[in-house]
Amino acid sequence: MAPRPLLYSMDISHYCIAADRMLAFKGVEFDTRYAPYHDRQEVLKATGQDYVPTVIWEGKPVMWYDIPDFLEKARPKPTLYPWGQKGLAVTLEHWGHQVLEERVWRYVVTKVPPVLKSDEERWVFEEMQTRARGPWHVLEMRREEFRQDMNKHLGMVDSILDGRDWILGQPSLADFGIYGSMSPLLTVGESVPSEFPRLAAWVSRVRDLRSPVG
Repeated sequence: MAPRPLLYSMDISHYCIAADRMLAFKGVEFDTRYAPYHDRQEVLKATGQDYVPTVIWEGKPVMWYDIPDFLEKARPKPTLYPWGQKGLAVTLEHWGHQVLEERVWRYVVTKVPPVLKSDEERWVFEEMQTRARGPWHVLEMRREEFRQDMNKHLGMVDSILDGRDWILGQPSLADFGIYGSMSPLLTVGESVPSEFPRLAAWVSRVRDLRSPVG
């Protein structure tokens, strides 16, 4: 019997959360291994590279960028691309990861350290984020500005959900990419803003999703 797939993951990674939801939707029973922000030695040894998410499937690594199409071939049903809308699903997924996630991340970044698992991880996280984004106290001072910008983009998703439960009408890659992209907000312990009730209901659906087949 083949071993259960193993997902190398970390809670603050939008791509990791998206991969977790894809696996759950596909009905794959899998194990998760935490890959610390500051120490990827185990991932590197197992996969030859240090990016997460990475799935070990029957002893072979599946890189983060291959996960959706790999799962679609390995478990064709339920599909990540309902009604053949792969292009639209992929485009919306990319919008989530490349546009929405940055708006969410700027707002939550200074609240991430308490959810990390060690002092070493927290120190490296703050050091790397400060190098990339500037002084910590400035990021804190700008949180209201960042919140307003984030909410504009969350409102776009809320408007898409007017009259529908899922981004494309059925669960799809678009849902998992966009959910992953806003997941840092939830990981640091904040809620979906109250002005977006459709978005809050959708978040609950994606979070609690189980495969409709198998």
